[in-house]
Order: sequence, then C-alpha cells, then structure tokens
Amino acid sequence: CSVSMANTPQESPPRGYTIPLIDLAGDVDRQVVVDREPGQYLGHPTTVLLEDGRTIICVYPKGHGRGAVVCRKSEDGGYTWSPRLPLPDNFSTSREVPTIHRVIDPVTGQKRLIMFSGLYPARMAVSEDDGESWSDLAPLGQWGGIVVMGCVQRLDDGRYIAMFHDDGRYFSAQGRRENPVRFTLYKTFSSDGGLRWSTPEPVWSGTDVHLCEPGMIRSPDGSTLAILLRENSRRRNSHVMFSTDQGSTWSDP
Repeated sequence: CSVSMANTPQESPPRGYTIPLIDLAGDVDRQVVVDREPGQYLGHPTTVLLEDGRTIICVYPKGHGRGAVVCRKSEDGGYTWSPRLPLPDNFSTSREVPTIHRVIDPVTGQKRLIMFSGLYPARMAVSEDDGESWSDLAPLGQWGGIVVMGCVQRLDDGRYIAMFHDDGRYFSAQGRRENPVRFTLYKTFSSDGGLRWSTPEPVWSGTDVHLCEPGMIRSPDGSTLAILLRENSRRRNSHVMFSTDQGSTWSDP
C-alpha cells in the first residue's frame, strides 16, 4: 500500500547494473490508495504492524519530506483505511519524515509505539495505547539527523538499536554541509524500552557514496543484523552492512 503522490513526474532510475529491475507501478491489482488530496504531495509513509497481524498504523508528512504528520489506521491488513486520525497539535510542527516503531519495555513489558521526527533537534512522541493517544513531540537531546530513526531493532539483551544518517547539516546546532558532501551513518541505543536514547555514535562516513536511510533486518538464525542503505547521489546501487555482535561493530559497506 502507498499514499498517493499527486503531480509527480515518473522517471526511470539510472541503470548500469545487471541486477533485475521489477516495476510494480502498473500492477494496479496490488495497489490500495491510503490517502489522496488534490494539489498536495503525500508520500514517505512508514508503517508498523501490530501483534494481531492485521492492524497497521501509517504515518507520513503532509508535504515532500516535511510537513505536518498525518496518521491513518487499517484493521484488515491494509485493504481499507480509517480517516485521518486526531493527533497532538504539535505534530503539525514536524519538519521531516516521521518514522514509527513498536518497542517493548524490557522491565515492565509495556508495549509502546514511538514516532520520531528528524532534523535538529531530533524529537520523539510516545503512545502506550497503540496510537489511540500520543505525547507531544519532545527533543531527544542536543543532536539531530535525517530520517530519524530509519530503523529500530530489538537486541538479544532487551535493548534497542536505532540508526539514521546525516549529511553534516543537522547533527548539531552548528551543523553545515561540507564540500565534498559527507554522509555519516549513526547508531544509538535504548535500554528503557525506547523512552531515552544514547548519544549517537558514527558507524560509517564517506564522500564517494552517499549511504543513507538504513533499513534493518535480522537473519533467520538471529545471529546477524543487516542494514540496507540507499545511495542518495544515484551514482551507485544500494549497499549493505552486517553485524554479528548485536550492533557493536559493522562490516564495511
């Protein structure tokens, strides 16, 4: 499922690699329109699937990569969607793409939804009733980044690892973009079920490729974490990195 992106030109991605390209854009039988608003760009959706295997909560910005947060819910696996749900007033102050994740407190077992909003400072809101109500967006610390957090994964000891990237402009209040542009991938940890996050640490940094927006999965045997990284300059294909020590260290891309 995807939100509708009105008035967006359709362009083929640059090639140069032999990896097959499968385009599902014309396969309308697979598609469900979640939201549409004439003259308004709606895109960048992120979703969380709840434990019943059917309830999906989707958040996205009202604009291209920025704007007020919009939220809809499906209770039938994505076939039909609710109207736009009420949210706290300060969700309208979101400056970037919201990302939503399920976390569980390792001590109390409390299930939470956490939603992040990036740039500086990175902010987060919390729901402890599966999105029926939310706290206001509040700063996580004196740091920020782009698409915070691109991914969140529970570790074997109950902590969570989250990752995101920055291009030098938003990590600190004095941020600026270098020349050549340098992309840095960061990791941060939470030991209290997602309520607080450690000061982010760099995992990789480079100027030759612009790796960003990590998405993380765990191997079937649980021993390896993998992050798939978009290449923002469009000069190279996507990259992947691996960790076999619960995110402490990572392979080269």
